[in-house]
Amino acid sequence: MTTMATEPYWQNIFQRLLSEMDRRTSPDWQAGEAGLDPAIYVDRDRFEREQARLFRCLPLCLGPADQVREPGSVMAREICGVPLLVTRTREGDVKVLLNVCRHRGAKLVVEEGEPCRRQSLVCPYHGWAYRLDGSLAGVPRAEAFPTLDKHLTGLRDLPSVVRHGMIWAMLDPAASLPDMASFLNGVDSDLEAAGLGSHRFYRQSTSRRATNWKLIVEAFLEIYHVTRLHSGTIGPFFADAVSVSDSLGPHIRFLAARDRTREIRDLPPERWTLSEHGTLVHYVFPNTIIIYHPDYVSHLGLFPIAPDETLFVHSMLTPHLPADDKAEAHWVRSFDLIDRGVFNSEDLPICEQIQRGLASGANDRLIVGRLEQNLKRFHASLDHALNSVFEGASPTEPAPTLNVRRSAR
Repeated sequence: MTTMATEPYWQNIFQRLLSEMDRRTSPDWQAGEAGLDPAIYVDRDRFEREQARLFRCLPLCLGPADQVREPGSVMAREICGVPLLVTRTREGDVKVLLNVCRHRGAKLVVEEGEPCRRQSLVCPYHGWAYRLDGSLAGVPRAEAFPTLDKHLTGLRDLPSVVRHGMIWAMLDPAASLPDMASFLNGVDSDLEAAGLGSHRFYRQSTSRRATNWKLIVEAFLEIYHVTRLHSGTIGPFFADAVSVSDSLGPHIRFLAARDRTREIRDLPPERWTLSEHGTLVHYVFPNTIIIYHPDYVSHLGLFPIAPDETLFVHSMLTPHLPADDKAEAHWVRSFDLIDRGVFNSEDLPICEQIQRGLASGANDRLIVGRLEQNLKRFHASLDHALNSVFEGASPTEPAPTLNVRRSAR
């Protein structure tokens, strides 16, 4: 990412970051401790409420549209129990369809994860065929279905849109997609300024992890752990637990100080960069994390499977596709470092350890300190949405505190 911090808005965030490094002046540092109830990570009823009131009611980011780059590309994935197909039609449109044959309900594409090329979608059970836009193309022995209206028997189409190069969709085919600029709130202009939509999909890893989805979100909302958990990998590139954060509706933006952040004191503002002097992170409610590394972007999608299991999808986005073997080798090394060396060897295993610890009943509360205030923001937004979505209230206005208990200290 080479975005320059020349706009007054970004300069202000850097000034706040410098002030935080010097004097700890942010409201977060003045805030008190809080507690979290461990039951929210293990309780089955809580999990079902999250599924019904968040993941089935709010737009979810399914990942980069560039995954299905060419017309004829098809990708199958099960998201929160819903079998999906993402396709690129002959006309170049991206469609999100239910991966369920309208005849007897069989999956059309069984292999999940990796995009493939298809001329059409053919059910393996009885051979019903669909075009990549979901319309029904053919039925073997059609005379056996004299009343079938082919125009009304296409695959179910989920409400979806491509914005900032990402696919956003509702899992309920009867739902209406909200205005995405309004839903994304201040994140919308940030993603535009960061040029996210111009990045190219390079590589992806998926894994099922034995942990609650919220624990993974929390791991990417605070910088307190970075110089400790990641001491042998990325930790040395960061200042110790210095960041500034903003709530943008239910979403969160935070800028973490790097080892080179202090350099900007001796540089004119036009030379301050988000690639060299800070690490920007966007959390997009409810389950998306976007991390801007020095020269690429990590997009993380967290899709709950059970209270103690989550599908973790990491997509690497680069400013351009590699032009030669040297560039290819660079991106391969970068992906292996962050994906294998950091996410899958450090962040996710610690989340799985925490999940087992919480299931043991050892803790009656979890302590949230001054360096972890984004966890309070996250849970306030989460609980507000859980309590308001079915009542018609907007999930984009977080409650001040819900499910966050003040420390007895």
